[in-house]
Amino acid sequence: MVVFLLGLLWPLPAPAQNLQLYSEFRRVDATGAIVPQDLGGTPREILSPGFARNAWHSMRLVLRPVKGKWYTLWVTQNPQGLNVKLYRELPAAPDSPVRDRLEQVRTPVQGQGNGETETIWLDVFVPALAEVKRIRLEAQFHDGDQWFTYPMEVRILAAIVPRFQPAGGPIAKWERPSDATARQTLREYMCGDKPMPGGPRGMGRALTRRNVQQDIALARVLEAKRGKQELQDAIAQAAGAGSAAAWCSAPPASSRYGPEWYLKVRDFLYREASRW
Repeated sequence: MVVFLLGLLWPLPAPAQNLQLYSEFRRVDATGAIVPQDLGGTPREILSPGFARNAWHSMRLVLRPVKGKWYTLWVTQNPQGLNVKLYRELPAAPDSPVRDRLEQVRTPVQGQGNGETETIWLDVFVPALAEVKRIRLEAQFHDGDQWFTYPMEVRILAAIVPRFQPAGGPIAKWERPSDATARQTLREYMCGDKPMPGGPRGMGRALTRRNVQQDIALARVLEAKRGKQELQDAIAQAAGAGSAAAWCSAPPASSRYGPEWYLKVRDFLYREASRW
């Protein structure tokens, strides 16, 4: 049996804090600190991520430009094969320290440092017919004084998300932890919850909902292999519960992984889909 490890060790990027990479579940404020509601556990190192095909994968770049100087960000890949979109993150609301209102930008991303951290939502799409291989994806950032790099070795997995149409639906308020939108969306599949009216578009939280819907589409394919109940129980176990019924009946609880508990669910689905 081939096991796909989704967090293989890889040489760490240069130990500079002017360029960092977080998962979609770690939002930061203007100082670059993770906002309090998204703390908990240790942020996942994203060095050799496994990406399913026919799916979007989201991360967050944190930039610290030198105040008063022009900065430049490039995102490169070798060999080519990924569709990459970049969005500058702006405050979710006028009084919000959380940045997840998205404004699409093109590479190279440039601007003048104003003493605050910049964050960029990195959206990566892997085509359905992509070859199962490795692609080097690298962020290259000039902060106004010097260059910093964050290299990743993206592993294209055998798993293929079926074609589906993302449905609008609820996104949690920005004041809530970033995993709240993922939990709401997963409950629609696991617990039969009916979607509430959709939230505002153009937010990172809306793309998180899209990403979870991709995972659910993949889960529905896996039902034919394992059976719906067995699969849902396994998903619940990945989420830290004993069964789907236990997960659905329990109130939201903090996890030792913080808001990134949901990544354990995604890891499980990708492993399962890559085995068949």
